[in-house]
Amino acid sequence: MNEDVLRARPVRNEESASWELEDGVAVITHAKQFSRLEGWVRDRIGGPGELRRPLDRFTTFLWLKCDGTHTVAGLVAALAAEFGEEAAPAPERVQKWLQHMLELGLLRLEPGK
Repeated sequence: MNEDVLRARPVRNEESASWELEDGVAVITHAKQFSRLEGWVRDRIGGPGELRRPLDRFTTFLWLKCDGTHTVAGLVAALAAEFGEEAAPAPERVQKWLQHMLELGLLRLEPGK
């Protein structure tokens, strides 16, 4: 990860998703983005328009820290300190998770100071 990304501060995008803790893990609820075909099928047979995305204990730990006060580098350090070898390699784990959450629009990165 480059220095700008490491200084950036991940923030939960609470305009597009809600979340709650269930049995110690975060469960994120957000609108499903349908393809054209999926939307057509859903219009005809119904189905939920939202997805519930339960996180695991590692990603719940990260999610709770995505409040705009922690940097990406801080998330990596905190994950490694909390879980040690269990979460190794922490930099790659954090990077993949952040990338996925950013692609889904559930997080945004604010520039570091």
